[in-house]
Amino acid sequence: MTWNRLSEDKFWRRYNCILLTGNGQPPRGVRRLACRLHEEHRLPVYVLVDNDPWGYYIYSVVKQGSINLAFESQRMAIPKAKFVGLSSADPERYELPRNVGIKLNEKDIARAKELLNYQWFQKPAWQVEIKRMLASGLKYELDALANKDFQYLTKKYLPRKLKEKDWLD
Repeated sequence: MTWNRLSEDKFWRRYNCILLTGNGQPPRGVRRLACRLHEEHRLPVYVLVDNDPWGYYIYSVVKQGSINLAFESQRMAIPKAKFVGLSSADPERYELPRNVGIKLNEKDIARAKELLNYQWFQKPAWQVEIKRMLASGLKYELDALANKDFQYLTKKYLPRKLKEKDWLD
């Protein structure tokens, strides 16, 4: 649904950037293309994913490369990529009701605790982010923004995030 919304609202016409969305880890070809566009055309790269451990990990693969493909990571990693996905502070900031959140399950909790130990999540902002999600006991999918309005993602949320540089790095 997220990609459809971005496409239908022609988000790319207003913002000169590369926006990678969820639906699992982007394939190698997509990551390589995004990396080349970033390097060759100086386009900023933003990762728009759910507020859950799996979204955080997808972001880390775009930014740092895949652990499983360490030998290829330099060709596909985009160290300047920014996380503009839902953060743990966003439900309050954007007044999302708790009932659109989803209770963290045991796998989510275990995965989040693993991420706390990953080298690239050692930055204080990421430690706060992951711990805040764990403390809330909830995760939020991007579709939760549709609770406000079906175009909220493209007309309010992302424009505000980009304007205020409200991202995690």
